[in-house]
Formats: sequence, C-alpha cells, structure tokens
Amino acid sequence: MSWTDITDNGRVYSMSHLQPFTHVFKIDERDITVHFTFGFHCFTDEKGDGKLIDNRGERRYFSPARWEASKELPAWIRERMLEARVTLYHDHKKQRRYFCLDLYDYALFFQITKPDNTVDTLKVLVISAYEVDQWGRSGLPHKGPHHNLSWVLAQRAQGIKL
Repeated sequence: MSWTDITDNGRVYSMSHLQPFTHVFKIDERDITVHFTFGFHCFTDEKGDGKLIDNRGERRYFSPARWEASKELPAWIRERMLEARVTLYHDHKKQRRYFCLDLYDYALFFQITKPDNTVDTLKVLVISAYEVDQWGRSGLPHKGPHHNLSWVLAQRAQGIKL
C-alpha cells in the first residue's frame, strides 16, 4: 500500500515514512529480503478527532498522535526488529497474525507471508501500530506461543508455516 500525504485541519502530514520499502536481514548466515508495507491503522483510529478516511470500505479517522508515533516504524524495523519477541495469534477472521509490544509500550500487529516461488523473500504488512495506554494492556494478545522475531522470519523464509 502506498499512501499520499494527508491534509487535516489545514496541516499537511507527509506519509513518506509509510511508503513500501525493502530491507535485507542477515539471519543464520542467510540474507532474507523483506518487503514492508503499512496498513492505515498505523495512522488512523476510531476516536473521531481527525479527518475521516475511507480505505477499501473501512472508515476511520486520521490520528495525528498515531501518525507521529508511526514515524519511528522504519527505524525500528531496520535497527531493532530482529530482537523483538512476538506472540503468534489468530485474529477475529482466524488469520495468523503476529503481535509485538516494543520496549516503549508501542504495540505492533503484522502478518508475514512468503510469496510463491521465492527463495529467502518475505512480505510483512504492518497492520496496526500504536502507543498503548496502561489501561489498554489487558486487551492485547498475550496468550499464544512467543518467539524471537528473527527465528520466525527464518522459519517463514523457508516456507514453514507457524
């Protein structure tokens, strides 16, 4: 998904940091190429404080706070992602998802897919990312298997479904 800049209350918010990009990770002496995209839950919420945005039939409001926090996502991916611990869970549609609560109480929800007929190549869609208030921690998916994300990426790159 590629996002255009958003104008809300007379201010233009650059979406350049949430454009798709590719990064290569060295895991177990192998180079694994990962293509990243970002869903619109990374910069919208349901609070109604910003501009209403319609994306593929889903309507949410632009959130300057989520947008601001999302500016850290590319650096987190490049510099700290491999050290993350993730929880594997199924969403309400029974699709396999991964959840990570970063050191700074930043919740990330994403899916990892392996494109057909590829070697050491993955796609990661960051579905949602936001700062978690203390009262909201209990509603996060803490139950389920926990793994180092580097291990998960290595398994998925080999075509192993977790």
